[in-house]
Amino acid sequence: MNEPGHILSGGCLCGAVRYEIDYRGEEASLCHCAMCRRQSGGAFMGFVTVPRAHYRLLKGEITFRRSSDIGRRGFCAECATPLVMDYNYEDERTGIVTGSLDDPEAVPPVLHWGVESMLSWLKLDDGLPRLTTDQDPEYAKAIGLHNPDVT
Repeated sequence: MNEPGHILSGGCLCGAVRYEIDYRGEEASLCHCAMCRRQSGGAFMGFVTVPRAHYRLLKGEITFRRSSDIGRRGFCAECATPLVMDYNYEDERTGIVTGSLDDPEAVPPVLHWGVESMLSWLKLDDGLPRLTTDQDPEYAKAIGLHNPDVT
């Protein structure tokens, strides 16, 4: 049995939604896909994906909108803060938007994802690995891609 992890809390800008996660060292990433850019209003969006059993909504309600065939995004209906991403191919996990954590420094990213959509003017010299969407085996399987380089 796993020992309890570190409890991290977060929520939206206006305070209507609050949540906590039992963080056990799951890896965070920065997504550069066009959908995440539009949702965040920035050049990329950070996520840490945790088991849904380790995520608890403490206050308010999250409004969901299907953003694509692969998942739906959850946000505060009052202030529109992006909070979560639920993927169709990950029934047992949910992606927490790291910018909605009270302490986003607690979950530093370990890779850049969706770099085929990375903005050309964005220059990051952080040394983190860079992965295209079709190099992610779970994503590729979910959308039916066949890539012989993915094992």
